Amino acid sequence: MTVGIAIVGHGFMARTHAEAYAALGERADVRYVVGRSRERATELAESLGATATDRLEDALEDDTVQAVDICVPTDAHRDIAVRALAAERHVLLEKPIALDLADADAIIAASERSSGFLMVGLVLRFWPEYVALDRLVADGAIGRPRTFSASRLSPPADWNRWMADLSRSGGVVVDLLPHDIDQALALLGSATSVSARGTPNEDHVVLTLAHQGGGVSVLEGSMAMPRAFPFSSTARIDGTAGTAEYRFRVGEAKEGGNLGEAEAPAGLQVFEEDLVRSIVVEPADPFGAEVEAFVSHVERGVAPRRATGKQARDALVVSLAARRSLVNGGAPEGLA
Repeated sequence: MTVGIAIVGHGFMARTHAEAYAALGERADVRYVVGRSRERATELAESLGATATDRLEDALEDDTVQAVDICVPTDAHRDIAVRALAAERHVLLEKPIALDLADADAIIAASERSSGFLMVGLVLRFWPEYVALDRLVADGAIGRPRTFSASRLSPPADWNRWMADLSRSGGVVVDLLPHDIDQALALLGSATSVSARGTPNEDHVVLTLAHQGGGVSVLEGSMAMPRAFPFSSTARIDGTAGTAEYRFRVGEAKEGGNLGEAEAPAGLQVFEEDLVRSIVVEPADPFGAEVEAFVSHVERGVAPRRATGKQARDALVVSLAARRSLVNGGAPEGLA
């Protein structure tokens, strides 16, 4: 079976996903690239042997298209996702799921009415080191998790304009930190409150989450680092029997976006009372793993259990509460 794909968008993430589909060979065939800029859509489409169009209907009216991959600014997510799901197509929707809960709920409701499923681009769910971290915690290797600390630091986005517009992206808290919020919820469970402090324009923010089981997460996100600062992220989880840590840093991005070649070695460091050990992780393209998982679910006709609409909505609830906390000077916001 070859899965027919329509990619909506033609920016950095659309190109990243396009490369991942191409790597799957005969399993996936990108048949349409849908975009407002005919020139940019045509450029991407020609690299894939696909058709460029500015009409989503062209792809939805083609019975050879089983899935729609949406890589557009967040304020356009609801309209495109609902239309694709109403046309009974499977949907891979870039994170965040939406800018507000009304739109998120509309997208999820559309998926529940559709024979197509919804998957959201929470790529850390497929990132090899985070998969290993999740397995380590699930196996009880570091005891009961107590705290989670993460950072995601980047220079300003210079590959598009819309991310700097809070009304379109939601800023760092809504657009960048959902990755780490999702991980915090997955590792420590539901959160009861969040407090946030940051810069006036919300381009560098620190969140503190209190979790139901008594755990605490501290998450730092920035799109305000100096231009020379390489995109970097860290994750550390402390348990009753040890600590596990992952550090990631990249070189200069060559073709847009903020992700160049990784400079840090793959794997986790685990610190126990009198022992430090490394968990070796086979290097892999996480976006490729995400796209492969999406195609695999389409092939099997089975909805995903990772990167679901509900998981993305849960992260959005925290993001929106954190933005309210920012406005209120860092006062904790409940997450009932």
